[in-house]
Amino acid sequence: MEYILDLDRSYFNLAELDGKDLLFADPMNATGGSLVTVVKYLLEQGIKPRSVKFFNVISALKGSLRIIRALDNITMYTLWMDPVLNERAYIMPGLGDAGDRINGKDEDEHPRDMIRLVADYGTNITGLYRSQLRIIEETVLHH
Repeated sequence: MEYILDLDRSYFNLAELDGKDLLFADPMNATGGSLVTVVKYLLEQGIKPRSVKFFNVISALKGSLRIIRALDNITMYTLWMDPVLNERAYIMPGLGDAGDRINGKDEDEHPRDMIRLVADYGTNITGLYRSQLRIIEETVLHH
């Protein structure tokens, strides 16, 4: 994947971002590459944000860890953490677009919800989330 940043021609006055709280939102965080690339670009331009906050609905553990390791002074908020990425960097087991690509789209008569995902992937799916919380606590909270 190639990132093309042309913030020099954007409507942002980069100098106005200096010293501010920067907020970023993305529905899904898979690899963390987009956020890391943009924030590092801003830092290279001399921007020194007061803080950086990142909001997303679904995140892969790998992407979250990449972000917190690559960027200082960042706080991440995510509603749902999926454990892994596949070889195409799709979040697994995957909800939303990535899940549609992997499993096909929901049928109108049979939409998938958490119960359907457990049926599809087995009851050990809950164990994945418990174990990833331990990893997050150890990595992020140093517990």
